[in-house]
Formats: sequence, structure tokens, C-alpha cells
Amino acid sequence: MAAALSVAATPAVSAPARAGTAGPGKVAAGKVCADCVKATMQRLVAPDMKGRACGTTEENAAARYLADRLKAYRAKGAAPGGGFLQAVRFRTPTYAAPPSLAVGGLTLTQGREIVALDPGEAAAGPLALVGLAAPEAAAGKIAVYDAPYDPKAVAAFVRAGAAAVVVPAPDRILRAWDQLAARAPGGVEIVGAESVGVGQPPSPRQVVIFARPETLAQLRGLEGRPARFAAPRGQPVLETSYNVLGVIPGTAPDADRQAVLLSAHYDHVGVRNGVVYPGANDDASGTAAVLEFARLLGARKAPKRTVHFALFGCEEAGGHGAKVFLAHPPTPLADLVANLEFEMIGVPDPADRTRLMLTGWERTNLGPALRDHGASIGPDRYPEENFFQRSDNYELAKKGVVAQTISAWPVPPTYHQPTDDLDHVDLTFMAEVIQSLAEPVKWLLNSDFRPEWTPGGKP
Repeated sequence: MAAALSVAATPAVSAPARAGTAGPGKVAAGKVCADCVKATMQRLVAPDMKGRACGTTEENAAARYLADRLKAYRAKGAAPGGGFLQAVRFRTPTYAAPPSLAVGGLTLTQGREIVALDPGEAAAGPLALVGLAAPEAAAGKIAVYDAPYDPKAVAAFVRAGAAAVVVPAPDRILRAWDQLAARAPGGVEIVGAESVGVGQPPSPRQVVIFARPETLAQLRGLEGRPARFAAPRGQPVLETSYNVLGVIPGTAPDADRQAVLLSAHYDHVGVRNGVVYPGANDDASGTAAVLEFARLLGARKAPKRTVHFALFGCEEAGGHGAKVFLAHPPTPLADLVANLEFEMIGVPDPADRTRLMLTGWERTNLGPALRDHGASIGPDRYPEENFFQRSDNYELAKKGVVAQTISAWPVPPTYHQPTDDLDHVDLTFMAEVIQSLAEPVKWLLNSDFRPEWTPGGKP
């Protein structure tokens, strides 16, 4: 049974006169076009899109489709030269062979028994079981910390001189195991983003190796044996993604100096082991919301404030699109009064089916203001997951923009799974979610309210 926001609290949702078309159709002013939202979802998760992985032909095709929709909805191009596509070029490091950890005749391989994130190319030393009581015992060793993963504990062993640290993989790593195993080594070089400090790859990190629980059990009996971690590098590959950028100019004299950015990411994780990961909820749903806001706003008299639309590429690969946007924004960042990112709004949270959540709620006064103007929205229900830092809003927030993400249920069982498809998205819920925000967003664009960071809230 489809769950939805309380209909009594939200306006009715209208569908276009000709169902199934991608265009706006004849929809009452201010009413969400449910068929338009559905059409966007269907196109982005279509089989030929193959999960829209960062830098792929399919992701590029999705960008062109989204640019066409923004143009149809009367937005103007906000990318360089007045177009809709902002190129995101990056060099991706590769492995010459899968990373591996060899000890006592046992070989553990990336993606099977272990996952190492951004490792150096090699590390060696005797295997040692270590604890926080004596971190100095990790010096020069391949240290095995057989306790729940704790970044502070890992940092203690690194400071003590561990050659590498092996830790049990927490649930969030296990859930994304295949995706993380497929990540490129080290840092991606983003061409043209040097001005924001991300153009060049960072120095190699200390080797931290996540291991499956059964693998930790095997290592316990090998203490003292010589161990060697190897992650040989191949040649980097030059790839291209795109941000899709649009704008509706405001009517106020200072419209451009108090602009609002509505954003989402349209990429997903692509194909893993021959299986397509469609990425319907993550984040075709947020992309469809931004497009629908563009349609709603393009069909009305222009708002007082200028509204920018940004659909980012390569979020799943490390936020490459947001970083290029940051380096080459369509408007000065100081002129953005707020950024609302939309991510994973396609599945209602069983813990609260009538309310959305805003990441970093306590960091600014934006969430309470939207709630006061009718938005069914409240605090982040999963602060331990650090979602404020895990979406494209964070890159902007670090530069001072009040930037937060709206989500429904960010931890569904379909997260980064092949089951994140249309069959597991509630389109009725999605349409009502977007409708519940239509008037609050309209208020934000036509008010003099300037969101502010609360004391200590700015990252």
C-alpha cells in the first residue's frame, strides 16, 4: 500500500491532460504534474541508461536529456556561453592489478575479502593484533584492530607509525562493498578546479583496510607473520561528465545578489558485476523534483529572487560535479542566500511517513522557516550517518553558503542496490512531497528572508 504525506496538509496533485508525455501538459498553476515526474523517473532509470555511472556515455546522455527539459520549462542556460552543460573533466587513477594483502600464505583481494580506500601503493611489516591500550605496538606493523571501527582509534595507530591498519568493516561499508571496491585509487585530478583546492590529487593516505568479519577471524591466527599490502597503479584515464545548469532571472532590482540554488545529482553507480544499479531513489527522485520546480516556476510570473538549478554529475564518485561548480559558479557564491539539495525523496520513512528531513537542521534557521511556511519537514532522523556531509550541499556549505539536503528516507534497503528501481519507488508519495514544498519554496524566492548559520553551525 502506497504511503504518502497527509493529503489534508498538502494541495491536490494534478496530472497533465495527455498522460505519459514528458511535457508539462495542461496542469493547473501551482500544481505538481505527476506524469512529468514519472516521465523523468522512467527516462533516467531506463535500461539504456545503465545506472548513469560517472563519466559514462549513459551519464552524458542523461545530462543532455535534462538540459532539454530545463529548456522546455523556460529556464535559461546558466553554463559557460549560455548553454546548459558545464563540462566536468577529470583524470581517474587506475590499478594495474586489484589491491591485495598477503600474509602467511593467505591472499586477501580487493572486493572479495577486503576493501582499501585511497591507499598508498604498498605497505609491509609483521602482522600484529593491536589495541588502544598500547598504540605504540603498531609501529612498523600491519596492525589489526579487532574492535568496532573507530576513526579515532585508526588515527592513533597511524600516529604511532603503523604501516597499515586492518579494521572490521562497519555496516555502512558492507552495504556499499562492491561500489567502494570499484573506486579508483587515490585522488581524482579534476581539471580546472584548482581554485577550490581540488584540482590535484591529494598525497597518498595511510593504508586503511576494511575486512569482512570472517576475514578478521582468519587473521587472528597469523600474528607475527610477514605481511605485504600491494596496490600497483596503472595509467590514469581522462573522463568527462557534465553539470546541467539553468536559471530563471528574478524581478527584484537585486535579484541576482540574493539568489537561491535548487540542486540534485543525476548520476548513480552504473553496472557492477554485470548487474545494473538503476538509481531511481538515489537520485533520479531528487533530479525529478528539481525539474518539477523548474516547470512550476517557469509557468508562473518570475519570482523576486533569481533561482538557479544545478543537476550535478559524478556525485557518487566523490562530488566531482559540485567541485567544478564551486570553482566556476554561474553566479558568485556570496550571492547565493541558500541551496536546497534534493536527495532520495522517493521512499517514505516507515518511522515517520508524513514528514521529510533536512540534514544539518540545527546548523541554520532555514529548516524552521520552511516549516513555518507549510513544509512538512523536520530534523535529520539519522545524525549518526553524517548525511549533511555526504551530499553535494556540503561543498557549498564549506564555502559559507547555507546549503542543506532534503530527504525522505535516506537508509532504505534499496540503497545502492540493484533493487533501487521504479518498482521500489512510491511515485504518489513523490508527487505529494514535491507539492508540499511548492509553496514554501515559492515563499523563499519571493521573501526578504536570508537564512543564517546558527552559532557553531557553519562547517
